[in-house]
Amino acid sequence: MRALVVEQGYSRGALAAVRALDQAGWQVGVGAPGGRGLAAASRSCARRHPVPAAHADQPAFLAAVARAVREGGYQVVFGAGEAEVLTLSEHRDAVPAVVPHADHAAVLNALDKARLAEAAVAAGFEVPRVLSPGTLTDESRPVVVKARLHARPGHAGSPPRIDTTVVVGATATRRRVAEIAALGGEAQVQEFVAGRLVAYAAVTTADGRVVAQSLQVASRVWPPGAGASCRAVSVPVEAGLAERAVALLAALGWFGLAELQFLVPEDGRPRLIDLNGRFYGSLALAVAAGANLPAAWAALATGRLAASEPAPVTAAAGVRYCWWEGELRRAVRERRGGLVRDLAGALGAGIGAVHSIGRWRDPAPAVVQLRRLLADR
Repeated sequence: MRALVVEQGYSRGALAAVRALDQAGWQVGVGAPGGRGLAAASRSCARRHPVPAAHADQPAFLAAVARAVREGGYQVVFGAGEAEVLTLSEHRDAVPAVVPHADHAAVLNALDKARLAEAAVAAGFEVPRVLSPGTLTDESRPVVVKARLHARPGHAGSPPRIDTTVVVGATATRRRVAEIAALGGEAQVQEFVAGRLVAYAAVTTADGRVVAQSLQVASRVWPPGAGASCRAVSVPVEAGLAERAVALLAALGWFGLAELQFLVPEDGRPRLIDLNGRFYGSLALAVAAGANLPAAWAALATGRLAASEPAPVTAAAGVRYCWWEGELRRAVRERRGGLVRDLAGALGAGIGAVHSIGRWRDPAPAVVQLRRLLADR
């Protein structure tokens, strides 16, 4: 069993997936620019392939992926970022292996924030209100500005990802909207919702059956307000939330792995804010809790997981996760109880937790990340 993961080079989700697939007995190759990066440095990576960035040159990316498949004899090819997912789903015929992502139309509907919001409301979820930048006048009001599509592969000058940001005030909002337009994206402005970040991840069949699932709650995020989990814990899957999430994925025509992110304010009603149709940053938590989502996806896509399998594999509750880099950056910014106290708490949070990069038996990715951070400095 051989799987290829193609990425930009520094995806924590790709690293977690490579480790998880290797743990399940897959021989894993990594395709990345220059054949380098976190996942490529892992001892779980059996072979490295130079694959140019999908957002920069689609034909060269597809040709390199096809060449890597032939060289490595891979049965399945995963895209680890949105640019890779969009490109592979649209041009799957150019790859001589199984591309396990949903049909391209379904991928577009799921990753387009406006279309996703419409489908979420139809499935019974609440979503943050969309605001018109031209009507905003308050210079003290925080809002969330995101691109309808985070990646636009094939468009000249398109970046690999357009990040979501929290900005304060009408002037800053219009500035960020203009920045996204300059990057070739279409901005969407939403009301800012304060609440706990909750994420439900599942691997589903085309007919909406769940084969593996996980639910986690974050206690810290980076960047604050609109970032990823840097401290989180797995919790029991809430049946009602899972049922609506799976109904949404089925309505979108989804297949494979999806992570749905919610903000839950004090009223207790989840607001859907995003869908990651790829290996996500805190994926290591679900795997450590017993739900090997990448392996389930690979088995499902290649026919190694029967359609008649019984109840889904569910992540155990109580497993802690820490993304140390994000947590330390957050502590420097937020300084909860003071800088020293918050930094000490951030360091302590990682003890006994599963990490997205650092691992005693696989230290090379952490070394690569440290070198990258020092070079950036």
